Amino acid sequence: MRSEKQMVKMQKRRCSCETICAVTLSFVAITGSAFAYDLSDKDYEYLKTQHIERDHAPVLDLSPKERSRLHVLINEPRTDAVARDENIKNAVALFLEHQLWEKAHPGELWDVPPSSPRPLD
Repeated sequence: MRSEKQMVKMQKRRCSCETICAVTLSFVAITGSAFAYDLSDKDYEYLKTQHIERDHAPVLDLSPKERSRLHVLINEPRTDAVARDENIKNAVALFLEHQLWEKAHPGELWDVPPSSPRPLD
């Protein structure tokens, strides 16, 4: 038979292991949506009702951050349908504006002012 000290030690290990598992599962549950940056089939179905196709601009060229933002807007439970539709429309318009700017200014960053030409000596 095991001694009382061994039993207490085993129980402490078990509690420690259970605590680590619980913390890990909580972390994954809480942050799981932060790592999901793609749109679900349900999201694409909603976008289709708004006449936005998954294989056309601007959805086709969305960055992971933009996809995540759009997913959050589509699935926001506290927003009524009319406000959600308006939020989606505004976000998609902004994403399209960004894409058009990037195509018109290849290689440039929007937050960096254009460099002025150097004076000739």
